[in-house]
Amino acid sequence: MGQCTLALLQSQGDILTLPRVQLDFLDTLLEPDSGKCTISETGVVIGQSRLPLECVRNKRAKRYIIRLLPELVLRVTIPRGGSRKEALRFVSENYAWVEKQFLSLRLQGSLLPDDTGPATGTVLFRGRRIPIRSMIADRSLACFSDQLASLPSETGLGARDTAENILRRLAKVELVKTTFRLAKRHGFAPGRVSIRNQKTRWGSCSSTGAISLNWRLVQVPAFVRDYVILHELVHLDHLDHSTRFWERLAKACPNLNAAEAWLKLHGNRIC
Repeated sequence: MGQCTLALLQSQGDILTLPRVQLDFLDTLLEPDSGKCTISETGVVIGQSRLPLECVRNKRAKRYIIRLLPELVLRVTIPRGGSRKEALRFVSENYAWVEKQFLSLRLQGSLLPDDTGPATGTVLFRGRRIPIRSMIADRSLACFSDQLASLPSETGLGARDTAENILRRLAKVELVKTTFRLAKRHGFAPGRVSIRNQKTRWGSCSSTGAISLNWRLVQVPAFVRDYVILHELVHLDHLDHSTRFWERLAKACPNLNAAEAWLKLHGNRIC
């Protein structure tokens, strides 16, 4: 998989160096305690994922260049006379491009092409196969990437069963929170939101406004999870799959085609 690159050019095609301006807004943007940052000196946050940010200086470079490496590291080249602060400004101005490339790479690499079943010692979490790692001898703790969950002693359960229990408990918190966050953003008012173990569907919406979601949505990439949730939220206004339903969904979820493609390709392999 090749790397993605973005360079700053003038409309005539000439190379352009960023002007030296006061970047006061970055002082606020980079404030570590603001809680609202999507960009810091060490990384860029996209949804629930964080891309490490690596700034490198190149005396021969004549422009700022962003590269999204295959290992999902964002590398910014700083030209002669440039500064790290201006490099961060360049990233902030091109955040949409970075996000698009990141989602594209995640869509392509979310599951290995030859992944026909659950790999030994791994579990699918947010679109990636993550190793199941015991944290203490009695296996009452397990770590999934950046998530740490504690379970009471459950005798007779293997590592994979324990992993599923942790994911299901996580789903009850994460999916409900995400549903109400998306509902508020797009002007919906759902009633009760429940997390279930559906076998044949990802979610459902009743005529009373109650939404049910499959706990396995914590296993798919964030953009796929959000698509499924928005699909059910739009059903609050349109219970059918009419033209008006799809128009409303497309407005709320511009990448619905990519999400549906992911589900068609990988949905039946979620376990």
